[in-house]
Amino acid sequence: MFDWENLRHYVTFARTQSLSSAARELGVEHATVARRIAALESSLNLKLVDRRKRNYEITPFGHRIAEIAGRMQKDAKAISKVALSVQTEMVADLAVSAPPLLTSEFIAPHLGRLRREHPSINVSLLMQDDIGTLCNPEPDLMIRLCRPTQMDLVARKIGTVSFGLYGSQGYLAEHTSEQYEYIVYDDSMEHSRQQMWLREVAGERPVVLRARSLEVQASAARAGIGIALLPNFYGLKDPELAKAQFHYADLMIDIWLVVHEDLRKEAPIRSLMDFLVSCFPTEQFF
Repeated sequence: MFDWENLRHYVTFARTQSLSSAARELGVEHATVARRIAALESSLNLKLVDRRKRNYEITPFGHRIAEIAGRMQKDAKAISKVALSVQTEMVADLAVSAPPLLTSEFIAPHLGRLRREHPSINVSLLMQDDIGTLCNPEPDLMIRLCRPTQMDLVARKIGTVSFGLYGSQGYLAEHTSEQYEYIVYDDSMEHSRQQMWLREVAGERPVVLRARSLEVQASAARAGIGIALLPNFYGLKDPELAKAQFHYADLMIDIWLVVHEDLRKEAPIRSLMDFLVSCFPTEQFF
């Protein structure tokens, strides 16, 4: 008999295609993910990954196991959602997934109001820094900079965030736009609108840093190594950063509030959705 925790670690790895990405999502070391996969292989007496190459590659048997286990996870989540949908006066424990900067700047400052108005709602804030990537359907509510394509998800546009290029004042004073060096996202964001916009703007100019976290990118820009694409609500208020004067218009990306189709009419979900909408500025762009 296999350990369900080993299976959970393997399914996460199979979905993310990376030990490090799976480890970040699970909150463990990447060595733990590798050990869990090996333990699952031993208990099943099957080879799930090919370790001969530089990166783990899932075997045909591994893909079959991942597909079955993924369905099991979805079924378990569906059971939880049915249970939540019949709750009325009971305490609701709800999970909200959002990019870290949107969470810290717009949601967290209003949590006191949520507690006063809806004391029966307990919220878990899941900091997702993979903005612009495939929307993960696990949380009850999601705030994303991409519109999901899954049929069982409903999305509502709640605003548009503008992005601009920022660098330290010293760096911008010493470099023309033709001399800029760029701080960009890592490969996990390769197909995001932000990364594609940066590729177009940067052209053949050097890339000096790749980082997934916007906070890390901003810190590197403050250090004067190059310019980074940051939300204007964040970059404009940083005294150590200045906005680059550029011939490209700011990048505009819509913000989406995403909910599961089978939950959106339930009272706790509706209350939390209304709260989240109220957290963001009333103007369309910010």
